[in-house]
Amino acid sequence: MSIDGRFIEKLAQEIDSKTRNTRINKISQLSRFDFLFGLSTKESLYLSLSTSLARVHLVAEKYNNLVNPGGFCMFLRKYLEKGIILGVTSLNNDRIIELRISNRNEIGDLTEYFMIIEIFGRYANLIILDNQRTIINAFKHIHPFEGADRTIYNGIKYTLPDDNRINPRDFENVKNLLKKADITQQDLVSNIKGISPLFAKAVVEKANYQPHRMFEVYYEFMNMSVNPTKANNKFYFIDLFKSDQIYFSTLSEMLEKHFHDESSLERVKQVHKQLTTFIKNNLEKDLHKLEKLKKDLNEAENNQINRIKGDLLLQNNNLIDRNKSEVKLYSYELEKEVTIEIDQMACPIDNANKYFNRYKKQKSAIKFIENQMELTKKEVSYFRDLLEQVNSNHNLKDLEEIQEELINNRYLPKKKSKGKSRVPNYDIYYDELGFQIVVGKNNLQNNYVTHKLAKKDYMWFHVQNQTGSHVVVMTGDNLDEVTIRAAANLAAFNSKSKNSSSVPIDYTKVKHIKKIPGEFGSFVSYTNQKTIYIDPDQEQIKKLRKG
Repeated sequence: MSIDGRFIEKLAQEIDSKTRNTRINKISQLSRFDFLFGLSTKESLYLSLSTSLARVHLVAEKYNNLVNPGGFCMFLRKYLEKGIILGVTSLNNDRIIELRISNRNEIGDLTEYFMIIEIFGRYANLIILDNQRTIINAFKHIHPFEGADRTIYNGIKYTLPDDNRINPRDFENVKNLLKKADITQQDLVSNIKGISPLFAKAVVEKANYQPHRMFEVYYEFMNMSVNPTKANNKFYFIDLFKSDQIYFSTLSEMLEKHFHDESSLERVKQVHKQLTTFIKNNLEKDLHKLEKLKKDLNEAENNQINRIKGDLLLQNNNLIDRNKSEVKLYSYELEKEVTIEIDQMACPIDNANKYFNRYKKQKSAIKFIENQMELTKKEVSYFRDLLEQVNSNHNLKDLEEIQEELINNRYLPKKKSKGKSRVPNYDIYYDELGFQIVVGKNNLQNNYVTHKLAKKDYMWFHVQNQTGSHVVVMTGDNLDEVTIRAAANLAAFNSKSKNSSSVPIDYTKVKHIKKIPGEFGSFVSYTNQKTIYIDPDQEQIKKLRKG
């Protein structure tokens, strides 16, 4: 854990120096857990109450991906928007920041409000207090019957969490603690308020596990000047790291960079999981539907029995006993006796017509079932292709394009329009001769690359008899073997056969390609092709210059 009480103390000081006496112009909602406070300065205050990404910091980036504000966001607007930030402080030597805000109340009088941000991981919360420090609302309410240590609900006084640990600046008590012969980093975390395992480990290691040096190192760290440092996936307000350090001018700049990367990765995982689950569910549903259609088709194809029953009733009119609900008649066509149910109240002709009508319905149903089976098989193929694309793509833009395709094909509900459509996120490579090669990695990209981007005399490459990427060399010139092999390698590597050898790759001019009407995805037919056999080589692809 990089954000601890010491980190929050320095962060609060930084935010205070940059926001004191600034106005909150606009409060927006970025997601269910994320809010943006637009300030009268060039920066905004970003606040996230996400379980894994909880934080608060200043940001310079402009955010356009706003969502419709929820009830809590509307509450924040009512009480805090247009207010002036009077000061920012950390509380209780813990991961708590308080913003003191002056604003007009419902009757127009100037009053003070307190915005408390508790950065406690999955217990992260935003609590609004009035000038008497009474809770008027909170993002997460905790009621008495929930059995928690603290209660947070409207109308009660706000209380800080109490854990009876040592104040980190109570150096006398800290020194006595660190004199223990068997002191460990866990002792520091458990007994000193606002100390993270990251800080404690650095103290113990620099002291070389010697108790007589522990307090000296602790005191040195506590009085270091702020030097925002990031190393791999960890960061702190001072440099506690041994390698791979990246330094920043402010804590907010460091947090913005770190959590932008973390948020992007989290978003990729989220979209990947959503798409995979959705596609697998639809694939399973279609496979089940296909089995049912096969069963229905088998029953419909065996519909001759209804015609035979109708014929037998007409041919053996004189043998039918109207007092019985069924009759047994011998069929020379089937070479066996057939049991036929009859309506005792109907005449033989009406009973025969009942079976003839069933026969006609089943006969007409065959064509419908066969048509449904054909459509379902296409959909199964489409979803299998999409699943392959999702599993081979871990780029957010590529995944969002697959999501967009599902929306366009009406599998997913349509989102609100965000303006004009974007150009798909296809890959661009340059071979050693300088020719540009473009690669589509999903159906949207494939369709765009082949049918919109490429000209008729450009050369198009695709793995033979399989779904895969559309690859186009962006020139009408005759191609050298070097370029042909580079494009064929890209087509082979971006297909199901990327781990095979001697993969057949067809290539032809774009003018010989036609989109197959009524087909899902990016299926095409083509003529005048040549074929090259290639062993997919990732190392050769790495040598290509990527645009």
